[in-house]
Amino acid sequence: MKNYEEKLKKAWQIIVNSKNVLLIGHLSPDSDALSSVSVFIDVLSSLQIDYYAFTLLKKENEYEYIPHSEKIQNTPPKTLKNFDAIIVFDCGSIERTALEKEILETKINKSAYIIDIDHHQKASNYADIEIRRQDKASTSMIVYDVLKANNWPITKNISEAVLSGIIGDTGCFTHSNSSAEAIKVAAETLSYGAAFHKIIKESTNKSNLLSLKIWGKMIDNIHFNRKTGLISSGITEKELNDLEDNEEDDKAVEDLFGIIVSFICSIKDVKVALLLREEKGIIKGSLRTNQDYIDVSKIASQFGGGGHKKAAGFSRKGYLERTETGWKIRNIQK
Repeated sequence: MKNYEEKLKKAWQIIVNSKNVLLIGHLSPDSDALSSVSVFIDVLSSLQIDYYAFTLLKKENEYEYIPHSEKIQNTPPKTLKNFDAIIVFDCGSIERTALEKEILETKINKSAYIIDIDHHQKASNYADIEIRRQDKASTSMIVYDVLKANNWPITKNISEAVLSGIIGDTGCFTHSNSSAEAIKVAAETLSYGAAFHKIIKESTNKSNLLSLKIWGKMIDNIHFNRKTGLISSGITEKELNDLEDNEEDDKAVEDLFGIIVSFICSIKDVKVALLLREEKGIIKGSLRTNQDYIDVSKIASQFGGGGHKKAAGFSRKGYLERTETGWKIRNIQK
C-alpha cells in the first residue's frame, strides 16, 4: 500500500476494530512523541477500547501540559500477547521503543498488527503498515492526518496535543522544518480550541539557574576543528551532577540540549555540530547541520540512531572522555 491516504484508512480500520492497543513512544520522549501517543489515548478512550501507553525514561511531571500525558506509563507491559494492535510513534528505529525483542517476536508470531507512524528516516522493516513522511514537521502532524482522513472529530485535547508536537519539533517555528503546512495545521488546531499562548509559554519557559549553568559548562567544553568544520561539546555525568548542587527544577533539560546544539551549529564556519552528554552509563548524542550536502542521519545511524538529514541523534553505552583533540566515547569496562 504505497498510497498515503490508503495507509491512513487501513491503519484506522485496524485500530478501531481492535480490543486492546499498545501505544509506544520513543525512550526519553520529547513533546512530539508524547503528543502523538496522547492523541490516540483520547481516541481510544472515546471508542472505549482498552489501551496501554508506554515510553521508557519518561520524566515525572515533564510535559504535563500535554493532555493525557499523565496516563503514559514509564514501565513496559508485562507481555505483548494481549494486544491486537501495536502503534509505534516517532521512534526512528525499533531500538528506540525499548521493546525491540518483544515487538519482533510479535511480528514472527503474527499475534498483533504493528503500525509504525513516524517522520524520521527509515531505519528498518518491522511494521505491517508503515506510515512515514519525512516532509512532515512532526509525527503529530501525521497523526492529525490519520484522524482527518477518517472524519474523526478533533477535540480540544487532540488539537492541543497536535500543536504541542508541532511546536516542540519546530522549535516554536524557528527550525528549518517550519513548513507552510506546519503553520497551516497549527492554525487549524487553534480553530479547534488549542491554547497557543499556553503551549508556547510551557515550551519556552524553562530557564532556571541550572539551565544557565549547563549553558556555561557546554560552552566551556566546546572543541572546534576548523579543518573539518566539526564543532563538538560534551558534559559528563559528574559535571552535570556537580552543577545540580540543590533540588532545583530540572524540567525539560532534554530540550535544553537540543537548543544548545542548534545554537552552536549556527556559529560561523561550522558544518556539523555534535553535542554529547553522559547519563547513567548511556551517551546521548545530538547532531545538527545547516549544510544541504550533509546528512547527519547517516552519521547517527552508524551509532544505532537516526533522525532527519539536518537533525539526528543516537544513544549508546559508554562514558565520555575529553582529550586534546576533542571528545571520545569510551566503552564501559566489564
